[in-house]
Amino acid sequence: MSVNISSATGRLDLPECQMCVAAEQCSLQYHFHAGDDVLLNFTCTNPEDYFIMEVKREIAVQDDDLDNLIPRNLPRLNTTYIWELNVPYNVGVKIGFHKHSLRQTDTDHCPDLVKYSVKGHVRDDNRKEVPVGIFCRNGTIHSLKVQGRTIVILEVPWMEVTDEAEFQLFFVLPIKKFSVVEVVLQPESSVYFMSANWPWGFPNDELMTWNFLIPPKHHANITVENFTKPYCVKRDAGWFFGPSLLGKKNNQFHQSFMLTLQNCDMDSSSDTELNMRFKVQVFMDYSEMIEIKLREEDGISVKFKQVLQDSKLLCICKIPVTSNCTSELQLNPGDHVNISSHFQCDRAHDIIVESTKIVLCEDLSECPVRNADLELPALLATLPLPLQSFRWVLEAPPEMTVELATRRLKLQQVLPGQSCSGNLTYKMSTFCKDEIRSIIGFFCPGGTVELIQATDSMTLELLTTDAWQTSDLDISLSFVPRVTEDYIMKVIPEPGPAVHLLTPNWELGMPDTLTASWDISVPEDHVVELSFLNKSMPLCEHGHVIISVDEQWDDATLTSFRETDALPTLPISLAHRFWLNVSNCKTSQGHLKLTFHILVKEYEDMETLIISAAAAGGLVLIVAIIVVVCCIKKRRQRRNQPALAIYNPGVKQRAHRRKQGKTRQDNESHIYAVINEDRMYSDYFYKDQMPSMPEVDVYRPFQGPMGNVHPGLPPPRGHVPTGTSAEDANMVANELYTFTAKKQDTENREEMVSFLGNAEKSSNSQPSLLSAEGVDH
Repeated sequence: MSVNISSATGRLDLPECQMCVAAEQCSLQYHFHAGDDVLLNFTCTNPEDYFIMEVKREIAVQDDDLDNLIPRNLPRLNTTYIWELNVPYNVGVKIGFHKHSLRQTDTDHCPDLVKYSVKGHVRDDNRKEVPVGIFCRNGTIHSLKVQGRTIVILEVPWMEVTDEAEFQLFFVLPIKKFSVVEVVLQPESSVYFMSANWPWGFPNDELMTWNFLIPPKHHANITVENFTKPYCVKRDAGWFFGPSLLGKKNNQFHQSFMLTLQNCDMDSSSDTELNMRFKVQVFMDYSEMIEIKLREEDGISVKFKQVLQDSKLLCICKIPVTSNCTSELQLNPGDHVNISSHFQCDRAHDIIVESTKIVLCEDLSECPVRNADLELPALLATLPLPLQSFRWVLEAPPEMTVELATRRLKLQQVLPGQSCSGNLTYKMSTFCKDEIRSIIGFFCPGGTVELIQATDSMTLELLTTDAWQTSDLDISLSFVPRVTEDYIMKVIPEPGPAVHLLTPNWELGMPDTLTASWDISVPEDHVVELSFLNKSMPLCEHGHVIISVDEQWDDATLTSFRETDALPTLPISLAHRFWLNVSNCKTSQGHLKLTFHILVKEYEDMETLIISAAAAGGLVLIVAIIVVVCCIKKRRQRRNQPALAIYNPGVKQRAHRRKQGKTRQDNESHIYAVINEDRMYSDYFYKDQMPSMPEVDVYRPFQGPMGNVHPGLPPPRGHVPTGTSAEDANMVANELYTFTAKKQDTENREEMVSFLGNAEKSSNSQPSLLSAEGVDH
């Protein structure tokens, strides 16, 4: 053994730190031999910054002391230990790493600065060193075997305590190869290995072997990432699996195996060398059996699907016939099978599960389903596979409506291009006669939508991730009598972030003639601002697109728009619960797509707006009074002039009939505030004894029957005809009028026109409008 301490590279010009054997003998370098007894003194407190140490030991076959490989009481310096095992070529050397397993690296650096280098020699030249590899700690290599003369180099930083070696040396029988690497693979690991003398070329006409031990219930995949083949004079170069050259090539293993690299007798005139670099990945073995009993589950079908792109590998296998594997397996209600996955497949990523449960309701009397929780069947909840999707098919007869509600977690509609932040997503769609009619939308738990109703049969699809839990599911099912709208959503917004709502089938557009309503509540002492963000209007072939906002209070005014109208750019403020209704026409071109924005604000924020609206309303009222007074004065001036009136009985305007119209009790169209002098009964006007028209107003209160409003149902979807005021529209939509006219004598040629409310007819009669031209209103 010899110890050499010298100045670190680049530190020869720093005399402030020297190494002294005696007071008068100081130097920057000393060389010591075995048996020397020396006391060293350094002239500085950090000699590790100025000196390095090399410890070299030669070991022969006859040496018995292979345990004490590192001498004690050496200075704490950056040290390189070198062990030269000078043995004949027919002797094998084994290096066992009992404390820290190693991993091979293709760089010259290790994270903890502790680095092993192992070198061997070829048979023809005992002086030519060939690197077996460079290794770092914390790996899977438990031992190395080298044939013949071997050199082990260990580099240790000064802060690492190395009073004893972390490996053991043994002399063994010939291994008949250049080197052997013993590897114990770890679960769920990925490691790299390189051929000896990487990347400068594997020795000529040599063999190298890696022996791999796989942990139980796991399998390994081999991926060769780099392989260069030399020009050969004799034999062939390559790699194979198994104990002999007859081993079959295969890249997947579920038991312990070996990989051997063989070089040929290379052409020395060629520069091409044999090099190989490969990766070993360890996966859990998913070949255990899964029992599927659909006999115990009512109306459930399960489909297993393979998502691997490689069609040659079939992952889903039936037991006990393991050769009966497929890429897709459909199990119907009542089936009972045992399945497993191929060991080469990763069950958590390569196989998905799609399950369907049918809930059928024949009629309301035989299907009293009310607030029934939709729960995941126990079979699927315990399935040792990640559930990708579960679907409920909810079939309802024509006279019933499917109702989905939440108990704890209200729903939030997902906007296009967004996804749920949690592990669960609901996809809701409707169908008729096994055809999808429209997609209601995608929803996440935690929002403002409390209830969803659909008159068609509905499909509820549960989309999950690996981290989802059954407690995230919160949907109850009811079958209720049929409602008037195709879709109804009950929305309960709260102060905070804005709520977005989309019309059904938003991506492709709302289907023709479909109707949808949103029942939106307003928190107490708050107002809701309704905005129209995105819109796409179609061209209508029949009918019109009607968008209406109906606030639920006595003096509310119905606000409605058609497809030709410009939607408001500013928010509509609503202080009471309101219905938002959308009905589509029969389109000829384009699609109906709308996005609504709901924001809850404190009521006091709207005081200024209400005052401004009241001031504007007062101004309009004053202007209207002035106009009426001017008209009356003008008419009195023209009283003695002939009045002309043209009666057109054929001109009518058809009113829009609602599915459920409001009754007369809901409006005040039957009440007359003032009746002008020419609104008196015509028979009374034209008595012979009357020389002139009386200048008095006659008020006749309404005394007919009043109807009832049906609570809980969406209001009618009427609209105001273009060019008609709101007051006139109410009269047109709710009252029947008769037109009477009497002519005076031929000389006078005067005509009187009178509109009288027909109180004898029911308020539910079909509304009509008789128009008169030239009448002085």
